[in-house]
Amino acid sequence: MKTLEYTFDTTIEFSGNVREHAFVLRCLPRAGEGVTVLKSSLEMEPELRLSWQHDSFGNELAVGCAREPHDRIGYHSRGVVRVDLSSNRAMLIHPLFKYPSPLTIIDDDMRAWMAEAGFNKEAFTASTVARFEAFERLGKMIHEMMAYEPGTTSIATTAAEAFAARRGVCQDFAHIMVAVLREAGVPARYVSGLVVGEGTTHAWAQAYVDGRWHGYDPTRNTRVDETYLPLAIGRDWSDCPVERGSFWGLVDQTQTVFMTMKEVDA
Repeated sequence: MKTLEYTFDTTIEFSGNVREHAFVLRCLPRAGEGVTVLKSSLEMEPELRLSWQHDSFGNELAVGCAREPHDRIGYHSRGVVRVDLSSNRAMLIHPLFKYPSPLTIIDDDMRAWMAEAGFNKEAFTASTVARFEAFERLGKMIHEMMAYEPGTTSIATTAAEAFAARRGVCQDFAHIMVAVLREAGVPARYVSGLVVGEGTTHAWAQAYVDGRWHGYDPTRNTRVDETYLPLAIGRDWSDCPVERGSFWGLVDQTQTVFMTMKEVDA
């Protein structure tokens, strides 16, 4: 069990004024499945009224609208959580996690690679030990095969496209792992969140094995442990963006993101 303190700051600047800026944020910890939220807050710049909702995957949403003209908007999330994966109980799975999603559809090249590497349904229906070995071997092979190169892919890049290019960022690594797992008959989820350290948000994969969700981070080539904090879970990135919105205005925009997370005394 670990107690983690996080900060998460995002600023969006526009080249001119915009208005009627409606947005949805997923920047607060996802409670449950071993995560207990001890304290959390969200401040907006400018100050705005927010409504709180949950999407169909159980992610917490902050929904708002900045109607007046503005050339800058920011949101600042702070909090303390307790992560105890030993308390992560068995649970039912959403049927959508069994099937390909728009960003996790595979192609013939990926199927051929799976066959050569032995990632078939038999590999994930053997003994419990064999299933976990196959799960971790998959994450390791993706890590070794892919080059981490920011700027070479976009939020619209599919698992098959990133696989063919053999490069991408954490979301691409996670998409490939989720795609292969589903093709092999294993329910899988895409997770976005924070990891102890500083920088920006991260992404990893989860597989449903023996009645529980287990995470692996193919970007860092490691099991997901209690230094990871989920913000959102879905079929792929399109279910988990930290911020999504629309506005009136013909402008360019730039976004600055910075997060920190550290372990603190309970």
